[in-house]
Amino acid sequence: MRTIVVLEVIFLLRINNLKVNLEQKIFQSDKVFIMPHINADFDAIASSVGMSLYVSHLDKDNYVYIGDVLCKLENGVQVMIDECQEKYPIIGQKQYEQLKGNNDFNILCDVNKPQRTYEKVIDRNHLAIIDHHNKDDETFDACIEHINPAASSASEIVTELLSSSKIKIPKDLANMLYAGILLDTNKLRKNINGNTHRTIGKLIDHGATRDEAEEYFTEDVFSNRRVEKLVEKAQFLNYRIGLTVGEEGIEYKRDELAKAADALLTSKVDATFAIGYIGEGVVSISARSKDTVDSGKVMGELKGGGGQNSAATELTNANIDETVKELKKIILPKHYIIKDV
Repeated sequence: MRTIVVLEVIFLLRINNLKVNLEQKIFQSDKVFIMPHINADFDAIASSVGMSLYVSHLDKDNYVYIGDVLCKLENGVQVMIDECQEKYPIIGQKQYEQLKGNNDFNILCDVNKPQRTYEKVIDRNHLAIIDHHNKDDETFDACIEHINPAASSASEIVTELLSSSKIKIPKDLANMLYAGILLDTNKLRKNINGNTHRTIGKLIDHGATRDEAEEYFTEDVFSNRRVEKLVEKAQFLNYRIGLTVGEEGIEYKRDELAKAADALLTSKVDATFAIGYIGEGVVSISARSKDTVDSGKVMGELKGGGGQNSAATELTNANIDETVKELKKIILPKHYIIKDV
């Protein structure tokens, strides 16, 4: 028991030292670049974004530099990055080359070796390392090195840094950090200790749940997020109609449009329509309705069909904008969508 307490104290002291040293260097710099390792995973992304939150609380311009081609990363990692892009300053290689200067500070997360980084040469006086992998002869020489193999993950270290700084962790980031810990512990089967569990407890206090964190590991997480986005961007028209339109340049699966239409039908609407490309020049509409509306009749107006409560159509050589206009002409007049009595 006494040994465990001593280890906890040492861990917290190291976190406090890290905080003091980081703040000094960050304040002396023009801006800060935070970098995960090549072929980034949950731990690398989550810890990097967590560090961005920390640096932002010091009122310093900072960027999370991800040099990977995103489409080559795992689906769950792509989703995590996609969720962060609107809230955190994530940049690619081109932006990095335009922004970097001589008085910038760099923070590596979940990595300490040049062969696993986007930048192979970094001045030690402008470099900090936050990692849980063992240090060896190939490790970068840095002015700040927080390399702690006793930690389960870089996400654990960053969570403790945020916690010791009394920074509120948004729920979405808390789930990402939780996912980072789950990844590097094989879902809490290895490399864990009392501090790991306490760190998870802190993330739960910020709204994280294991179920939500584990969603990043599911094979259909990318598809699920696309459905969620379709639902979130829905508009509600006259006559209690829900309509969601997919983004230009994105090809959806038919079942993604169907799931979005199903989800929208749980709102206070009588009918829902989800529209998106399913191929080049091919627009699909998935329609769902309650008993007051005949979905098949509406889709029949657009060369489709189906049952009263579930129908669809596919239009070739079409574009979304024109399809939306045609659909609105059909569904807005009330007599077109109310079932004959």
